[in-house]
Amino acid sequence: MILYRVSLPAILLVNEAIFKSMVTIMRTITLILALLGLAITLSAAGTPAAKIHRVFDINRSGDTIGTETVDIEQQDDTITVKAKTDVSVKILFVEAYRYELSSNEVWKNGQLIAFKSRTNDNGTKHSVEVTAANDKLSMEADGKHSDLPKSVVPASLCRNETLRSPDAFEPDTGNRLSLKITDLGTDSVTVNGITYQAHHYKIADTLKGAYMRELWYDGDMLVRSKLLGSDNSVVLTELR
Repeated sequence: MILYRVSLPAILLVNEAIFKSMVTIMRTITLILALLGLAITLSAAGTPAAKIHRVFDINRSGDTIGTETVDIEQQDDTITVKAKTDVSVKILFVEAYRYELSSNEVWKNGQLIAFKSRTNDNGTKHSVEVTAANDKLSMEADGKHSDLPKSVVPASLCRNETLRSPDAFEPDTGNRLSLKITDLGTDSVTVNGITYQAHHYKIADTLKGAYMRELWYDGDMLVRSKLLGSDNSVVLTELR
């Protein structure tokens, strides 16, 4: 048998090499962990906004007459809601009625702080703008100014947040509403092949009596609304 001898200095050199290699590895691991920690910190500090995009079909007596799109973005304590409605009613292939609405509303900590809408109601134009001012809301509607309580909300209805107060205004005209809100409990409602256990509400204006809706919410988001047209036709707005 042949015995291999390794001198002590050689052993020390080997151990030193191993030690240096381990140090390098540990430093690399430490650096990776530090960078990972930094990435997590940056991610937490700059949490991306939560976004929701929804499209609704508007049907009148079984015929599709338009669409509504809703985009909701939440960043920390601020929620921005952008909506667009486009309706075209045709009789014998001739457009008899057109309605276009675009709106933008901003909420902070559950409080409306800004609202803006532009409407074309079959050729009649409307412009509404609401801003928060100290302990009130300030409205400019078709060139007319009015001050509103901070409790007033737009009757945009895409979120059930707008049902929290009976004191409301119409998004397209700015006309004031005093809503009677009736909670009809939970309904099983099927919309475009999907069944929701939706919360059912009925709302009606007690000032002029011309504004009435039935609404179904899945959680806090609208899935269906129902109203009667001026000709008593049934108009359904349903989540696509």
